[in-house]
Amino acid sequence: MSKYQPLSDRLTGHPEDEWRASFAELEEVLGFPLPKGARSGRAWWANDLAKAHSRAWAAHGWAVGDIDHAAERVVFRRGAASGQALQKAAGLEPLQDRAGSTGVQPAVTKVVSKATPQPAAINHRALRIAALVAGGAAVVAGVAALVVRGLMAPKIAPPRPPIRKLPWQR
Repeated sequence: MSKYQPLSDRLTGHPEDEWRASFAELEEVLGFPLPKGARSGRAWWANDLAKAHSRAWAAHGWAVGDIDHAAERVVFRRGAASGQALQKAAGLEPLQDRAGSTGVQPAVTKVVSKATPQPAAINHRALRIAALVAGGAAVVAGVAALVVRGLMAPKIAPPRPPIRKLPWQR
C-alpha cells in the first residue's frame, strides 16, 4: 500500500468535482508532512503517473488544477477525460469494479500497469543481492582460470644430476 493511499481514499470519496485543500489539510489526511518539493515547486504537483504521489490522484481521475505556494493551497479537479488521457499516456489500464463499469470513476480502486517498472519501484535489496552474486561468480571464475592455467602450464623437468665421469673417461 502506498503511503499516499489516504489521499486516494479521500479524493475517491469526495462528492464534488473539485476539492480546494490547504497544505495543512493534506498533511492531516496523509498523516505526515508534505515534502519540501511540494512546498516550493510546481514539479511535485505535476500530473505524472510515474510518481507514486501523483498516482494517488491522477489514476483516479483527479488532476491538480491550481497551486498557490504563497497561500499553501491546492485545487484538485475531477475530470474523467483528463484521468483517462493520463492513464493512456502512462500505459495504465483501470480494472473493472464489481458492477462491471470501467473508467476513472470513484468506484475504480486499482490500476494495472502495462509499462515497465519505474525506477522508484526497483527493489534495491534485490539489486544488492544480485550484485553480490555476480561478484561471487566473478571471483569463482577467476580462481578457476588460475587453476586451469596452472594445470595447462608446461611442466619443467627437474634439473638432472651432473653426469659423473668414470676415472678412465677423464
